[in-house]
Amino acid sequence: MKNSIVNKTLSEQIYEALRERIIRGELQPGDRIVELEVAKNYGVSQAPVREAFLKLADEDLVVTQRNKGTFVSNFPVDEIDQLYDFRLMLEEFAIKRAFERLTDEDIEELKNYYNDMVYAGVNNDLEKIRIADEDFHTKIYKTADHKFLSNVWETLSSKLSRIWYLNSQVYFTNLSELASIHAPIIKAFQDRDLNGCIEAFHEHVNYERKKRAFLPLSSAEQSNDH
Repeated sequence: MKNSIVNKTLSEQIYEALRERIIRGELQPGDRIVELEVAKNYGVSQAPVREAFLKLADEDLVVTQRNKGTFVSNFPVDEIDQLYDFRLMLEEFAIKRAFERLTDEDIEELKNYYNDMVYAGVNNDLEKIRIADEDFHTKIYKTADHKFLSNVWETLSSKLSRIWYLNSQVYFTNLSELASIHAPIIKAFQDRDLNGCIEAFHEHVNYERKKRAFLPLSSAEQSNDH
């Protein structure tokens, strides 16, 4: 049975579908993605698939090798450390801009995403807590109202989500704990406490970094063939 494409452009829908499969680990680092097969699967021409591949490449989710094809990219260990460093700087800037534009409606939306995380944590639902977590932080970037910043976050969040799924078996053993580390962030937003928010955000990222530090290397991280 073929997958169906609805709404948006064909290339956007194919891009989003492949992006999600890569993030979730359904397509593993080193796996080859064949343009013609994808086109046949979705019942479209190769043109929108080619456009989707280009957007995936822009986010470093795939690499194309001449005369070999397109492959899901690998994830070097040193790049993971660099991602955490970069995120600390990037989101701190986003938080500062968000505080300058913050409304009660923004705080309420952040609180709703936090509640979604709490609910997912109680139910041990990794997929839902990942989505709620990404929505929570994406809301901060949207509130910051900076187009280039949001574009960078889109690429960064794809990479962070891949780390999440590549190590989900042992990355977060207590999902309620993962949700709870967002509590000081939402409280700081409610109190309009910028310094407290930045401090809470650093603790949140360092929590994830420490969890990652105790993990064995995944096969994806040990290999860099493609």
